[in-house]
Amino acid sequence: MLETPDERLQLLEALLFVSDRPQTTTRLAQFLGKSVRKHLPELVQKLNDQYSEEGRSFRIRQVAGGYQMYLMPTYTRAVEKFLKKQRERRLSQAALETLAVIAYKQPVTKADIEHVRGVNSDGVIASLLERKLAAIVGRSQKVGRPLLYGTTPQFLEYFGLNSLDEMPRLDELVLSAEDQKLQSQVELKLDADDEKLDEEVEDLTDEPLDDEESEISGHETVKIPDDLQ
Repeated sequence: MLETPDERLQLLEALLFVSDRPQTTTRLAQFLGKSVRKHLPELVQKLNDQYSEEGRSFRIRQVAGGYQMYLMPTYTRAVEKFLKKQRERRLSQAALETLAVIAYKQPVTKADIEHVRGVNSDGVIASLLERKLAAIVGRSQKVGRPLLYGTTPQFLEYFGLNSLDEMPRLDELVLSAEDQKLQSQVELKLDADDEKLDEEVEDLTDEPLDDEESEISGHETVKIPDDLQ
């Protein structure tokens, strides 16, 4: 039985240290005691303060509705290189596109996903379901009662989010009218520079040859006999 605050703090650290997934307050309270539930954020903050003061390479953060230890960004590349493998298989462009549609329009049907993407998405959706980044969350009231898809806690964990509210707004992902105008101006300038360069090259090719070059270019072509070829 844990009798002192320091013992609870040490056990909390041990539980999070050995966990490969975020642990909820309810789950941690089963081992730390029910009285710890309302004090858990304070305990986590106390541990993080200790880690900061001691210059540790990790911290504790809230992810997907729970708590999890994570490596400070400064050390990520070095540790990944040391382990010689990626922490998780990357998603393809098609999977990212499909997941984005599901995340922002959920609950959403397969037909809606394909309408946005413009291509068949059967295989991609099946892959996301297998990896538990998406899940079937119900059926639509539309004709045929098609399945509805939504994101999962694993989706939040994969992208390091505590909730869907932390996703960037769609208007933040789209260029503003001013940025689009600036981008167009840059592209027009690049096109103009390319045309100018093409004209300079064309002018060089149109310049008359000097005497020496004329003599060389004026030589008759020597035909090689067939038996020497």
